[in-house]
Amino acid sequence: MTAFILASGGLTLLILFYLVFSLSRKIRVSDNRQALNAAVYRDQLQELAAEQADGSLAEKDYQQARDEVERRLLEDTAVNPEVTDRVSGSKVALALLLMIPVGSVGLYLWRGHPESFNPQQMQPVQMGAAQINTMVQSLAEKLSKDPNNPQGWAMLARSYMNLDKPQDAIKAFGHLTKEMDQDPQMMVDYAEALAADAQNRGDDKQMLEAQSWVLKALKLEPGNGKGLFMAGGFAVASKQFAQAVGYWGKLMPLLEPGSQDFTFVLENLNQARAQLKLPPVTADSFVGPEGPVKPQAQKGALSSTITGQVTVDQAFKDKIHPGETMFIFAKAVQGPPMPLAVIKTTADKLPMSFELTDAMAMSPQFNLSSVDLVRVEVRITQSGNPMPSSGDLFGSSLPLKPGSKGVELVINQVQP
Repeated sequence: MTAFILASGGLTLLILFYLVFSLSRKIRVSDNRQALNAAVYRDQLQELAAEQADGSLAEKDYQQARDEVERRLLEDTAVNPEVTDRVSGSKVALALLLMIPVGSVGLYLWRGHPESFNPQQMQPVQMGAAQINTMVQSLAEKLSKDPNNPQGWAMLARSYMNLDKPQDAIKAFGHLTKEMDQDPQMMVDYAEALAADAQNRGDDKQMLEAQSWVLKALKLEPGNGKGLFMAGGFAVASKQFAQAVGYWGKLMPLLEPGSQDFTFVLENLNQARAQLKLPPVTADSFVGPEGPVKPQAQKGALSSTITGQVTVDQAFKDKIHPGETMFIFAKAVQGPPMPLAVIKTTADKLPMSFELTDAMAMSPQFNLSSVDLVRVEVRITQSGNPMPSSGDLFGSSLPLKPGSKGVELVINQVQP
Protein backbone atom coordinates (compact mmCIF):
# COMPACT_ATOMS: atom_id res chain seq x y z
CA MET A 1 0.00 0.00 0.00
CA THR A 2 2.89 2.37 0.84
CA ALA A 3 4.41 1.69 -2.56
CA PHE A 4 1.09 2.43 -4.22
CA ILE A 5 0.73 5.75 -2.38
CA LEU A 6 4.29 6.80 -3.24
CA ALA A 7 3.82 5.82 -6.87
CA SER A 8 0.53 7.70 -7.05
CA GLY A 9 2.06 10.79 -5.47
CA GLY A 10 5.01 10.72 -7.84
CA LEU A 11 2.76 10.27 -10.84
CA THR A 12 0.61 13.21 -9.71
CA LEU A 13 3.65 15.47 -9.44
CA LEU A 14 4.84 14.32 -12.86
CA ILE A 15 1.46 15.10 -14.41
CA LEU A 16 1.32 18.54 -12.80
CA PHE A 17 4.87 19.28 -14.02
CA TYR A 18 3.85 18.32 -17.55
CA LEU A 19 0.67 20.39 -17.41
CA VAL A 20 2.50 23.52 -16.26
CA PHE A 21 4.75 23.50 -19.28
CA SER A 22 2.41 22.07 -21.90
CA LEU A 23 -0.73 23.92 -20.72
CA SER A 24 -2.94 20.90 -21.10
CA ARG A 25 -4.78 18.88 -18.56
CA LYS A 26 -6.95 15.86 -18.13
CA ILE A 27 -8.83 15.33 -14.91
CA ARG A 28 -10.00 11.96 -13.75
CA VAL A 29 -11.93 11.66 -10.54
CA SER A 30 -12.17 8.10 -9.30
CA ASP A 31 -14.60 7.07 -6.66
CA ASN A 32 -14.73 3.46 -5.46
CA ARG A 33 -18.45 3.91 -4.71
CA GLN A 34 -18.96 4.02 -8.48
CA ALA A 35 -17.56 0.49 -8.75
CA LEU A 36 -19.94 -0.75 -6.07
CA ASN A 37 -22.88 0.98 -7.75
CA ALA A 38 -21.90 -0.55 -11.07
CA ALA A 39 -21.86 -4.01 -9.49
CA VAL A 40 -25.34 -3.51 -8.03
CA TYR A 41 -26.77 -2.32 -11.33
CA ARG A 42 -25.08 -5.16 -13.20
CA ASP A 43 -26.79 -7.66 -10.89
CA GLN A 44 -30.10 -5.91 -11.49
CA LEU A 45 -29.65 -6.22 -15.25
CA GLN A 46 -28.87 -9.92 -14.87
CA GLU A 47 -31.96 -10.45 -12.74
CA LEU A 48 -34.13 -8.70 -15.31
CA ALA A 49 -32.69 -10.84 -18.08
CA ALA A 50 -33.39 -14.00 -16.06
CA GLU A 51 -37.00 -12.95 -15.42
CA GLN A 52 -37.50 -12.25 -19.11
CA ALA A 53 -35.99 -15.60 -20.06
CA ASP A 54 -38.31 -17.60 -17.78
CA GLY A 55 -41.35 -15.69 -19.02
CA SER A 56 -42.20 -13.91 -15.77
CA LEU A 57 -41.45 -10.49 -17.31
CA ALA A 58 -42.99 -9.28 -20.57
CA GLU A 59 -40.69 -7.94 -23.29
CA LYS A 60 -42.11 -4.42 -23.04
CA ASP A 61 -41.73 -4.36 -19.27
CA TYR A 62 -38.22 -5.78 -19.57
CA GLN A 63 -37.13 -3.05 -21.98
CA GLN A 64 -38.59 -0.33 -19.77
CA ALA A 65 -36.97 -1.70 -16.62
CA ARG A 66 -33.60 -2.14 -18.35
CA ASP A 67 -33.68 1.45 -19.64
CA GLU A 68 -34.33 2.71 -16.12
CA VAL A 69 -31.42 0.72 -14.64
CA GLU A 70 -29.09 1.94 -17.37
CA ARG A 71 -30.21 5.54 -16.79
CA ARG A 72 -29.44 5.30 -13.07
CA LEU A 73 -26.10 3.65 -13.80
CA LEU A 74 -25.07 6.53 -16.05
CA GLU A 75 -26.07 9.03 -13.38
CA ASP A 76 -24.12 7.22 -10.66
CA THR A 77 -20.97 6.80 -12.76
CA ALA A 78 -20.96 10.38 -14.03
CA VAL A 79 -18.36 12.71 -12.53
CA ASN A 80 -19.81 16.07 -11.64
CA PRO A 81 -17.58 17.79 -9.08
CA GLU A 82 -18.92 20.96 -7.55
CA VAL A 83 -15.63 22.81 -7.93
CA THR A 84 -13.72 22.10 -11.13
CA ASP A 85 -12.78 23.89 -14.29
CA ARG A 86 -10.96 23.63 -17.62
CA VAL A 87 -9.04 26.54 -19.11
CA SER A 88 -6.35 26.60 -21.76
CA GLY A 89 -4.00 28.75 -23.82
CA SER A 90 -0.91 30.72 -22.96
CA LYS A 91 -3.00 33.33 -21.14
CA VAL A 92 -4.54 30.89 -18.70
CA ALA A 93 -1.60 28.91 -17.29
CA LEU A 94 -2.13 30.24 -13.79
CA ALA A 95 -5.81 29.31 -13.89
CA LEU A 96 -4.85 25.76 -14.79
CA LEU A 97 -2.54 25.54 -11.80
CA LEU A 98 -5.36 26.62 -9.52
CA MET A 99 -8.07 24.43 -10.98
CA ILE A 100 -6.35 21.09 -11.44
CA PRO A 101 -5.63 20.18 -7.82
CA VAL A 102 -9.05 21.34 -6.59
CA GLY A 103 -10.88 19.66 -9.45
CA SER A 104 -9.05 16.34 -9.17
CA VAL A 105 -7.07 15.59 -6.00
CA GLY A 106 -9.06 17.86 -3.71
CA LEU A 107 -12.49 16.58 -4.60
CA TYR A 108 -11.32 12.98 -4.64
CA LEU A 109 -9.99 13.28 -1.10
CA TRP A 110 -13.16 15.10 -0.07
CA ARG A 111 -15.55 12.48 -1.47
CA GLY A 112 -13.44 9.34 -1.12
CA HIS A 113 -13.01 6.97 1.80
CA PRO A 114 -9.51 5.86 2.86
CA GLU A 115 -10.80 2.46 3.87
CA SER A 116 -11.77 1.83 0.27
CA PHE A 117 -8.12 1.08 -0.49
CA ASN A 118 -8.29 -2.01 1.70
CA PRO A 119 -8.59 -4.94 -0.75
CA GLN A 120 -10.33 -6.98 1.92
CA GLN A 121 -13.16 -4.43 2.05
CA MET A 122 -13.45 -3.79 -1.66
CA GLN A 123 -14.58 -6.32 -4.22
CA PRO A 124 -12.64 -6.17 -7.51
CA VAL A 125 -15.75 -5.30 -9.51
CA GLN A 126 -15.49 -2.37 -11.91
CA MET A 127 -17.50 -1.03 -14.79
CA GLY A 128 -15.06 -0.84 -17.67
CA ALA A 129 -14.73 2.15 -19.98
CA ALA A 130 -15.93 0.04 -22.90
CA GLN A 131 -19.16 -0.80 -21.08
CA ILE A 132 -19.75 2.83 -20.14
CA ASN A 133 -19.12 3.87 -23.75
CA THR A 134 -21.61 1.29 -24.94
CA MET A 135 -24.30 2.52 -22.58
CA VAL A 136 -23.68 6.16 -23.48
CA GLN A 137 -23.92 5.24 -27.17
CA SER A 138 -27.17 3.40 -26.47
CA LEU A 139 -28.57 6.50 -24.76
CA ALA A 140 -27.51 8.66 -27.71
CA GLU A 141 -29.31 6.33 -30.14
CA LYS A 142 -32.49 6.42 -28.07
CA LEU A 143 -32.42 10.22 -27.92
CA SER A 144 -32.00 10.43 -31.69
CA LYS A 145 -35.35 8.66 -31.96
CA ASP A 146 -36.94 10.58 -29.07
CA PRO A 147 -35.31 14.05 -29.10
CA ASN A 148 -37.93 15.69 -26.85
CA ASN A 149 -36.30 14.44 -23.68
CA PRO A 150 -34.39 17.22 -21.88
CA GLN A 151 -33.44 15.04 -18.91
CA GLY A 152 -31.96 12.49 -21.28
CA TRP A 153 -29.95 15.12 -23.16
CA ALA A 154 -28.63 16.57 -19.90
CA MET A 155 -27.57 13.12 -18.77
CA LEU A 156 -25.93 12.45 -22.13
CA ALA A 157 -24.04 15.75 -22.05
CA ARG A 158 -22.64 15.07 -18.59
CA SER A 159 -21.80 11.49 -19.56
CA TYR A 160 -19.78 12.79 -22.50
CA MET A 161 -17.90 15.11 -20.14
CA ASN A 162 -17.20 12.11 -17.93
CA LEU A 163 -15.72 10.38 -20.97
CA ASP A 164 -13.67 13.50 -21.81
CA LYS A 165 -15.61 14.18 -25.00
CA PRO A 166 -16.39 17.90 -24.71
CA GLN A 167 -17.35 18.35 -28.36
CA ASP A 168 -20.03 15.66 -28.08
CA ALA A 169 -21.16 17.22 -24.80
CA ILE A 170 -21.56 20.60 -26.50
CA LYS A 171 -23.75 19.00 -29.17
CA ALA A 172 -25.91 17.39 -26.49
CA PHE A 173 -26.24 20.69 -24.65
CA GLY A 174 -27.42 22.16 -27.96
CA HIS A 175 -30.72 20.34 -27.43
CA LEU A 176 -31.23 22.15 -24.12
CA THR A 177 -31.22 25.81 -25.11
CA LYS A 178 -34.65 26.44 -23.60
CA GLU A 179 -33.88 24.62 -20.35
CA MET A 180 -30.42 26.16 -20.07
CA ASP A 181 -31.79 29.70 -19.98
CA GLN A 182 -33.49 28.88 -16.66
CA ASP A 183 -30.91 26.57 -15.08
CA PRO A 184 -27.70 28.15 -13.72
CA GLN A 185 -26.08 24.79 -12.98
CA MET A 186 -26.62 23.67 -16.55
CA MET A 187 -25.07 26.93 -17.76
CA VAL A 188 -21.97 26.22 -15.70
CA ASP A 189 -21.75 22.64 -16.95
CA TYR A 190 -22.08 23.90 -20.52
CA ALA A 191 -19.36 26.47 -19.84
CA GLU A 192 -17.10 23.67 -18.63
CA ALA A 193 -17.64 21.78 -21.89
CA LEU A 194 -16.93 24.90 -23.93
CA ALA A 195 -13.76 25.59 -21.96
CA ALA A 196 -12.53 22.01 -22.28
CA ASP A 197 -13.09 22.03 -26.04
CA ALA A 198 -11.48 25.45 -26.33
CA GLN A 199 -8.48 24.12 -24.43
CA ASN A 200 -8.09 21.22 -26.82
CA ARG A 201 -8.32 23.45 -29.90
CA GLY A 202 -6.69 26.61 -28.55
CA ASP A 203 -9.82 28.64 -29.27
CA ASP A 204 -9.62 31.86 -27.21
CA LYS A 205 -12.95 33.11 -28.60
CA GLN A 206 -14.78 30.05 -27.36
CA MET A 207 -13.02 30.41 -24.00
CA LEU A 208 -14.55 33.87 -23.72
CA GLU A 209 -17.94 32.37 -24.55
CA ALA A 210 -17.47 29.89 -21.70
CA GLN A 211 -16.69 32.76 -19.36
CA SER A 212 -19.83 34.62 -20.45
CA TRP A 213 -21.98 31.59 -19.58
CA VAL A 214 -20.41 31.40 -16.13
CA LEU A 215 -21.13 35.06 -15.48
CA LYS A 216 -24.68 34.65 -16.72
CA ALA A 217 -25.17 31.71 -14.34
CA LEU A 218 -23.87 33.74 -11.41
CA LYS A 219 -26.38 36.47 -12.12
CA LEU A 220 -29.18 33.94 -11.65
CA GLU A 221 -27.50 32.02 -8.84
CA PRO A 222 -24.80 34.11 -7.12
CA GLY A 223 -23.96 31.26 -4.75
CA ASN A 224 -23.19 28.61 -7.38
CA GLY A 225 -19.94 27.11 -6.08
CA LYS A 226 -18.68 25.72 -9.36
CA GLY A 227 -19.52 28.97 -11.13
CA LEU A 228 -17.68 31.05 -8.51
CA PHE A 229 -14.61 28.87 -8.81
CA MET A 230 -14.54 29.04 -12.60
CA ALA A 231 -15.16 32.81 -12.59
CA GLY A 232 -12.22 33.28 -10.25
CA GLY A 233 -10.02 31.21 -12.54
CA PHE A 234 -11.02 33.25 -15.57
CA ALA A 235 -10.31 36.46 -13.63
CA VAL A 236 -6.81 35.29 -12.64
CA ALA A 237 -6.11 34.26 -16.24
CA SER A 238 -6.77 37.84 -17.35
CA LYS A 239 -4.85 39.27 -14.35
CA GLN A 240 -8.03 40.76 -12.88
CA PHE A 241 -7.03 39.83 -9.35
CA ALA A 242 -9.59 42.04 -7.64
CA GLN A 243 -12.38 40.13 -9.36
CA ALA A 244 -10.77 36.81 -8.45
CA VAL A 245 -10.63 37.90 -4.81
CA GLY A 246 -14.32 38.79 -4.98
CA TYR A 247 -15.41 35.49 -6.52
CA TRP A 248 -13.30 33.28 -4.28
CA GLY A 249 -14.25 35.31 -1.23
CA LYS A 250 -17.88 34.37 -1.94
CA LEU A 251 -16.91 30.75 -2.59
CA MET A 252 -15.00 30.22 0.67
CA PRO A 253 -18.05 30.19 3.00
CA LEU A 254 -19.65 27.52 0.81
CA LEU A 255 -16.77 25.09 1.41
CA GLU A 256 -16.37 22.87 4.44
CA PRO A 257 -13.85 24.47 6.84
CA GLY A 258 -10.64 22.46 6.99
CA SER A 259 -11.39 20.47 3.83
CA GLN A 260 -8.93 20.14 0.97
CA ASP A 261 -11.01 22.51 -1.16
CA PHE A 262 -11.26 25.06 1.63
CA THR A 263 -7.53 25.08 2.32
CA PHE A 264 -6.47 25.21 -1.31
CA VAL A 265 -8.87 27.96 -2.36
CA LEU A 266 -7.87 29.96 0.73
CA GLU A 267 -4.20 29.72 -0.27
CA ASN A 268 -4.90 30.91 -3.79
CA LEU A 269 -7.26 33.60 -2.58
CA ASN A 270 -4.41 34.98 -0.51
CA GLN A 271 -2.09 34.76 -3.52
CA ALA A 272 -4.54 36.89 -5.47
CA ARG A 273 -4.78 39.30 -2.53
CA ALA A 274 -0.99 39.50 -2.46
CA GLN A 275 -1.04 40.65 -6.08
CA LEU A 276 -3.17 43.56 -4.87
CA LYS A 277 -0.88 44.14 -1.86
CA LEU A 278 -3.72 43.19 0.50
CA PRO A 279 -3.10 41.38 3.80
CA PRO A 280 -3.95 37.67 3.90
CA VAL A 281 -7.19 36.40 5.39
CA THR A 282 -7.58 33.36 7.66
CA ALA A 283 -9.97 30.43 7.76
CA ASP A 284 -11.79 32.03 10.70
CA SER A 285 -12.92 34.83 8.41
CA PHE A 286 -15.35 32.45 6.68
CA VAL A 287 -16.83 30.40 9.53
CA GLY A 288 -20.28 31.18 10.91
CA PRO A 289 -22.33 29.36 13.57
CA GLU A 290 -25.53 29.12 11.55
CA GLY A 291 -24.22 27.94 8.21
CA PRO A 292 -21.97 29.00 5.37
CA VAL A 293 -23.12 32.60 4.99
CA LYS A 294 -25.15 35.03 7.13
CA PRO A 295 -26.51 37.89 4.99
CA GLN A 296 -28.49 40.64 6.63
CA ALA A 297 -32.14 39.89 7.24
CA GLN A 298 -34.53 41.42 4.73
CA LYS A 299 -38.06 42.72 4.93
CA GLY A 300 -40.58 39.98 5.32
CA ALA A 301 -38.11 37.67 7.08
CA LEU A 302 -40.41 37.14 10.06
CA SER A 303 -43.36 36.14 7.90
CA SER A 304 -41.14 33.74 5.93
CA THR A 305 -39.59 32.02 8.94
CA ILE A 306 -40.06 28.24 9.05
CA THR A 307 -39.98 26.48 12.41
CA GLY A 308 -40.18 22.82 13.30
CA GLN A 309 -38.71 19.79 15.03
CA VAL A 310 -36.19 17.17 13.84
CA THR A 311 -36.52 13.65 15.19
CA VAL A 312 -35.11 10.24 14.28
CA ASP A 313 -37.01 7.14 13.26
CA GLN A 314 -36.49 4.38 15.84
CA ALA A 315 -34.92 2.11 13.21
CA PHE A 316 -32.22 4.68 12.43
CA LYS A 317 -31.10 5.69 15.92
CA ASP A 318 -28.23 3.18 16.01
CA LYS A 319 -26.90 4.47 12.66
CA ILE A 320 -26.29 8.02 13.94
CA HIS A 321 -23.03 9.06 15.62
CA PRO A 322 -22.95 12.25 17.76
CA GLY A 323 -19.96 13.86 16.00
CA GLU A 324 -21.42 13.69 12.50
CA THR A 325 -22.36 16.91 10.72
CA MET A 326 -26.05 17.70 10.31
CA PHE A 327 -27.59 20.20 7.89
CA ILE A 328 -31.14 21.52 7.97
CA PHE A 329 -32.04 23.49 4.88
CA ALA A 330 -34.88 24.64 2.66
CA LYS A 331 -34.93 24.51 -1.14
CA ALA A 332 -37.38 25.91 -3.63
CA VAL A 333 -39.74 23.31 -5.10
CA GLN A 334 -39.25 25.03 -8.46
CA GLY A 335 -36.19 27.15 -9.12
CA PRO A 336 -32.42 27.16 -8.61
CA PRO A 337 -31.07 24.18 -6.62
CA MET A 338 -29.16 26.29 -4.10
CA PRO A 339 -30.55 26.24 -0.51
CA LEU A 340 -32.66 29.21 0.54
CA ALA A 341 -31.69 28.86 4.20
CA VAL A 342 -29.15 26.62 5.95
CA ILE A 343 -28.43 25.53 9.51
CA LYS A 344 -25.24 23.57 10.19
CA THR A 345 -24.96 21.67 13.45
CA THR A 346 -24.07 18.20 14.76
CA ALA A 347 -26.08 15.03 15.28
CA ASP A 348 -25.67 15.11 19.07
CA LYS A 349 -28.27 17.92 19.15
CA LEU A 350 -31.05 15.50 18.17
CA PRO A 351 -33.92 15.73 18.73
CA MET A 352 -33.90 19.47 18.16
CA SER A 353 -36.08 22.40 17.23
CA PHE A 354 -35.08 24.55 14.28
CA GLU A 355 -35.86 27.93 12.78
CA LEU A 356 -35.02 28.83 9.18
CA THR A 357 -35.01 32.52 8.26
CA ASP A 358 -34.00 34.81 5.40
CA ALA A 359 -30.86 35.70 7.38
CA MET A 360 -29.58 32.17 6.76
CA ALA A 361 -29.70 32.44 2.95
CA MET A 362 -26.57 31.68 0.92
CA SER A 363 -27.47 34.60 -1.33
CA PRO A 364 -29.64 37.63 -0.46
CA GLN A 365 -31.39 37.32 -3.84
CA PHE A 366 -32.52 33.73 -3.15
CA ASN A 367 -34.13 33.41 0.26
CA LEU A 368 -37.35 32.09 1.77
CA SER A 369 -39.19 35.31 0.92
CA SER A 370 -38.38 34.95 -2.79
CA VAL A 371 -40.36 31.72 -3.46
CA ASP A 372 -43.87 30.37 -3.03
CA LEU A 373 -43.18 26.74 -2.11
CA VAL A 374 -40.22 25.07 -0.42
CA ARG A 375 -39.17 21.63 0.73
CA VAL A 376 -37.31 21.36 4.04
CA GLU A 377 -34.69 18.63 4.46
CA VAL A 378 -32.40 17.37 7.20
CA ARG A 379 -29.21 15.49 6.27
CA ILE A 380 -26.56 13.81 8.42
CA THR A 381 -23.30 13.28 6.58
CA GLN A 382 -19.87 11.90 7.45
CA SER A 383 -18.27 14.00 4.70
CA GLY A 384 -19.23 17.24 6.44
CA ASN A 385 -20.60 18.62 3.17
CA PRO A 386 -24.28 19.27 2.33
CA MET A 387 -23.94 17.69 -1.13
CA PRO A 388 -25.63 14.24 -1.07
CA SER A 389 -23.26 11.30 -0.76
CA SER A 390 -23.81 7.58 -0.37
CA GLY A 391 -24.64 6.57 3.18
CA ASP A 392 -26.10 9.92 4.26
CA LEU A 393 -29.13 9.74 6.55
CA PHE A 394 -31.88 12.20 5.71
CA GLY A 395 -35.51 13.13 5.86
CA SER A 396 -37.63 15.69 4.04
CA SER A 397 -40.96 17.44 4.24
CA LEU A 398 -43.73 17.74 1.71
CA PRO A 399 -43.87 21.04 -0.22
CA LEU A 400 -44.91 23.85 2.11
CA LYS A 401 -45.16 27.63 2.16
CA PRO A 402 -42.54 29.91 3.74
CA GLY A 403 -43.85 30.92 7.13
CA SER A 404 -45.00 27.41 8.06
CA LYS A 405 -44.79 26.50 11.74
CA GLY A 406 -44.44 23.16 13.51
CA VAL A 407 -42.84 21.31 10.58
CA GLU A 408 -42.02 17.72 11.53
CA LEU A 409 -38.80 16.36 9.97
CA VAL A 410 -38.07 12.68 10.56
CA ILE A 411 -34.72 11.14 9.63
CA ASN A 412 -35.90 7.90 8.05
CA GLN A 413 -34.01 7.42 4.76
CA VAL A 414 -30.52 6.42 3.58
CA GLN A 415 -28.85 7.96 0.55
CA PRO A 416 -28.15 5.11 -1.95
